Amino acid sequence: MEDILKQILGELKGIKTDIGVLKTGQARIESGQQKLQQNLIESLGSYTEKITEHVDDKTEVLNKSVYKVESELKRLSRQ
Repeated sequence: MEDILKQILGELKGIKTDIGVLKTGQARIESGQQKLQQNLIESLGSYTEKITEHVDDKTEVLNKSVYKVESELKRLSRQ
């Protein structure tokens, strides 16, 4: 009977150790997930800024072209 209790106690200690390891691993996973989410948010922010800058640059080029065409049309209409 005593041997069985010692065996059960040994198994419970092993289970307790395993649970501790699992909790540590879970904490690491949760921390990694938070970092991943933060990195994703930051990356999307910078990517959005780059897209906005690109669109703004293209819009500026188009506006200059439209201005040139309008100026030329006005000049031609005066002649």
